[in-house]
Amino acid sequence: MRFLIVLASFVAICAAGTLPNHQRHPIEQRLLQFADQNGDIEIFAEPEQGEGVEVAPQFIVSWQLRRMIRKLQKQMACGWPDLGIPPLAPLRINEANLNLKRGIFETINHVFRLKVAGLDDFKINKFKLNVITSKITFDFNFSNIDTTAQKYETDTLIDALRQLGLSVEYEGSGSLLFDLINLRIKGTLKYKLPVLWGSAKILSLKTTIGLGAVEADITGFMGNGRINSAINRQLENAVVKLINENEQSISDAIEDTIVPRVNKMLKGKDFWTLVDLILSSSDGENEDDPIVVNCVPPADPWA
Repeated sequence: MRFLIVLASFVAICAAGTLPNHQRHPIEQRLLQFADQNGDIEIFAEPEQGEGVEVAPQFIVSWQLRRMIRKLQKQMACGWPDLGIPPLAPLRINEANLNLKRGIFETINHVFRLKVAGLDDFKINKFKLNVITSKITFDFNFSNIDTTAQKYETDTLIDALRQLGLSVEYEGSGSLLFDLINLRIKGTLKYKLPVLWGSAKILSLKTTIGLGAVEADITGFMGNGRINSAINRQLENAVVKLINENEQSISDAIEDTIVPRVNKMLKGKDFWTLVDLILSSSDGENEDDPIVVNCVPPADPWA
């Protein structure tokens, strides 16, 4: 999630501003020529299958950014070691603790060899900037985020009425498979730009997250029979309901967590130098050229 928001904010703010043209940075002026009369720039527009790609001037930025995003997707297999970002496609975590307390349900889970696949397989339905309002509208869709763990250990307490003795504590272990189907992340991001030098800043981030379905196959919870299967089905329904019915609280949590961290990353970095790197990343290339990155994916350490 953080990768997408960083990507959205970074590309979004490079094409906006609210000051008169004579006060704008030269690179910003270069980008503003692509805006329509309403101030909108269709920064990213996926061509429909079987259709050609527009090559008119107003779409030049679009294809350059398509190529940049495809390069980022390919690079996710190696990560960005110089920035402290590990390989993300897939993401591997040797050990992790997952703790949850909600209502009468409290669980402490220790997972081993956690792997999250599918973070690089997303479609961008919309990626539009408005240079007048300094806002980006985005819409991403992940077809399948596949989470597996070779082993987990759980200590779960279901506490209905402890004072009456109606509580159940369960310890168990098994394997874990958990798929998020059609995870959609859309929303708006507002930003502020430096004039000639300095850092950009995100002012607000409002998101809506929708989830189509969940597929769970967690073994070892109260055996591997009918009870275990029933718990998986209940878990699938509960996760979909939890996400789809708590849009505002999830949006607030994302904003509170991500915006300060991204602004911290942007602080002290010359923003327009970074923008120039984006604009020059496809120099000498065409839309249909093969995507090439300097990345040899690491071998599976658990194979």
